[in-house]
This record gives sequence, C-alpha cells and structure tokens, in this order.
Amino acid sequence: MGNRVLITGSGIAGLTAGALLQKNGYQVTLLEAAAEWGGCAGKFQRKDFTFPVGATLGMGFEPYGLHTKLNEYLGITINAVPLSTVMDVRIGSRILPYYTERARFLTMWEKEEPEDSLRIMNFFNEVWRIGNVLRNHMQHYPVLPPGSFHEYRALLRGFSLDSITLIPYVNQSLTSLIKKHRLQNCMTFIHFINGVLMDSMQTTYKECELLMGCAALDIYHQGAFYVEGGLFRLAEELIKSIRENGGTVKKPRNVVSVNKKDKWRVEDHRGHIYETEHVVLNVPLSNLRDLLEKEVMSKIHPKIKAKEDPLKQWGTYTVYMAVKEYCLPDDINLFHQFMLDPDGPPSEGNHFFMSISKKGDLLRAPAGYRTITVSAHVPLKEWQTKEAYDYKSTQIKNNVLKKLEELAPGSEHALVYVLSGGPRAWERFVKRKSGGVGGFPQTKQNALWRSVRHRPGIDGLWLCGDNIFPGAGSIGAASSGVHVARSITGKRLV
Repeated sequence: MGNRVLITGSGIAGLTAGALLQKNGYQVTLLEAAAEWGGCAGKFQRKDFTFPVGATLGMGFEPYGLHTKLNEYLGITINAVPLSTVMDVRIGSRILPYYTERARFLTMWEKEEPEDSLRIMNFFNEVWRIGNVLRNHMQHYPVLPPGSFHEYRALLRGFSLDSITLIPYVNQSLTSLIKKHRLQNCMTFIHFINGVLMDSMQTTYKECELLMGCAALDIYHQGAFYVEGGLFRLAEELIKSIRENGGTVKKPRNVVSVNKKDKWRVEDHRGHIYETEHVVLNVPLSNLRDLLEKEVMSKIHPKIKAKEDPLKQWGTYTVYMAVKEYCLPDDINLFHQFMLDPDGPPSEGNHFFMSISKKGDLLRAPAGYRTITVSAHVPLKEWQTKEAYDYKSTQIKNNVLKKLEELAPGSEHALVYVLSGGPRAWERFVKRKSGGVGGFPQTKQNALWRSVRHRPGIDGLWLCGDNIFPGAGSIGAASSGVHVARSITGKRLV
C-alpha cells in the first residue's frame, strides 16, 4: 500500500500521528477546518493577549512521561515547569492544597480530616499501587480492545505478576474501593475526589470505572506542569515537525466529503480533491456522519454508530479574562478548583477550574498583565434552548467573577478583558458538533474494553482523538495518535 496519509483535524491526536508518520517516511497532508491549530489545545488572541482555548494544566512532561518520550523522539522542546502544588481545591470556604509529593499530600489529609485520615491514607496507597501497575502497561501504548498481533504484544509487554492483582478490580466502579475503605460518608473527601474525577474522567466516583479512576488519581503525583504559553505550544511544535520533515499542513480547510473508490478521495470546502491511501479522522464520533459518504458510513463498526450522539458527552462553558497584575497576590497558586456549594452537583456554575498565567509568561500576556481561564462542565442536554443557554451563561459568568474578586480583591477594577464561550462557541470555532468536548465519561459503559478503538473496520481509515481509547486529555489523545501511527507503519516507533 502507498505512503500517502491525509489527516483531518489538528488536535493533539492528529498532530501526533502526523508528526510520527512524516518522520517515518510517509507523505502527510493535514487539513484543519478552524483558523488555529490544536483543536481543544489551540489558542485565540485579543490584541496583546493570547488565551489557551482549553486545557492549561500539563501532564506527561515528567522524565519518561508520554509527552517527554514523544518530544525527544521528534526533537521537540517544550518549556514545562513542574508544580509542587497541582492546585488549590476550594470546597465552600475550605482550601485543600493538592500536593504533588505523596507524603505531603497525605499529611494534608491528616490535618484536614484527622478522624478519617488513616482510611484516606489506605485508600490512596491502594489507588497508587493500582496506578503503578497500570503505568507499566501504558508506557507500551497498549490498545483496548487489541485487534492485531502488534497490539496484543504491546499489551503483554506491560504484563507482570502484579497485573494479576488487578483482576478483582475489573468491571468495578470506584464506588467499591471507596466503600471498602468506608469513606462514602467523609464528605470533604468525596467532594475532593468528585472534583478531580469530573475534570479528568467526566464523571463522579459513583460511575467512574475503577481502573481509570485510579489512573486519574495517581497521575498528578507523577508530575503536574505549567506549560509556558500553553498547550498550544505543543500543537505548534508538532506542526513545525511535520513541515520540517516535508509534510503539508493547511488551514482553514474544512473537509466536506470522505469516500473510497480505488483510493480514498477527500474533498475540502474549497473543492480541492485529495487522493490518498490512508485517511486519519481526528474528529469527534458525532462528526463522522457529516464527513463520510453513505456507503463508507454503512461499513463503520456498530459500536461507533452507537456513540454518535454528541449529547452523550459533556460540554464546557469557558470564561477568559485578562487582568492587570497588581490585583493578584504574589503567592497565588496558578491553578484552582472551586466547588461553591458542597451540597450541590460538581458541574454547571457550582464547580469550575481556574488557571492563571505565570508571572513573566510573555507568550500569554505583556509585562504587568496576566490571563485567566475558567472552565465549567455543562450537561449539553440542558443547554438546548436559548432561554436556558442565556440563563446558565449569565449564572456561570457571575459566579466566576464573584470568586475571582474573593481570590484577588480589586480584580473587578483590574479587568481588561472578559470573554466567554459555551457549547455553541465550541461548535463554531473548534468544529465539534453540539459543542461536546472532553471525550466520553469514563464509566464502565465507555472505558477500557468498551471504549472505541482507532480501527473503525475499513482498510485505510483510522480514528484518533479524545473519543477514542484511551480517552480525553492530552495524554489520552496523543496515545491514540501513536496507535494510528504504529498501525499504519507496522513499527513500534516510540
């Protein structure tokens, strides 16, 4: 089979696949429908200010971390600063610092919840043990469910006697582990856990698949990072890698048709036709039907069709702000998670994640200014009418500004920009149908063996992104890109 590859979408997954393939002698053409590279890891600008569109907390940049290994392989340099405190978790009036160092983290719990601290310590020690076993698997980029000799071999490479100890946890939710340690009534702990899981797994402990939940609760202790500029810097470096190795990247180029005769035939919105041996779709599953011709769509694996509905994902409402630096305390942490009402749900205007640009990060703001990004998970089904959309938007924005004023008194007078966008903005600017972001909730129905793999069942057609195993986040997306590149080349690569 030939070596031409067309990739539609420039999220981290598509860019990773493209950079790996181009480095290994394939001829890559990457088409991006939006005005910026990076998808949910992209950016937008307002005069002298640059705002990361989505995620701002970096993971996988530790030694031997996924992004570190990929960047070394591709010759990419990213300035990622390790954080000793991942974030301040604010539950009502309480502030719980999320320390990277495990001993310090457990000492925090001993201080905050002395009566339950021993059970909390035992819970996290079990979580971290499970996480360590899973890491031994994930460093080999396994695919679930495996579908080729190479994929079975990657899965077995991480196998050890410790792997057998995971069997009792299979097909369980994190509820079983929390009940085992009798922590379901320690509400501060529950709110803390739910907030972390909502941001990473798109669900709470009651529904979160146990192994994936343990991976999420373990990963911050491997290292959390502030990425200078933002994760869009990684997207830009991957684009640079593709170009320097002879690939072609184009934007805005909206793909409107994908069909197959003798070869794959892709058409963009300007009427340009691209013939290729491989097509990599770095798009949400809900976008497939708009891209694939009927005959191609009819051959797609039924599991994929069952997950087309974009409303099965969460959306996000994001507030972007620029402030004069004087209003921010010198010792303020860069990342904060808020739960305003501990009795309320960990979504909508009650729960949101705030990131503040680092002092001196001139890639985001000029000297004397900082940028702030705040995101809240929103259930898309409840944002379908104009009345609901307008009401909820106003509620979240007001809550965000109120909390910023409490965090940084005087900030209301130091604001330079207040911009915001809900699901419609994500649909318009990032081209995600109905504004669904962050992949599928990692419940037992969606995670691991029940996830969607990168092979949709048609030769030469591949899927990657946060809808594909292993799931959301830059690490999950990049992993799916590695899976595609390995499958096309037949090589282990990284």
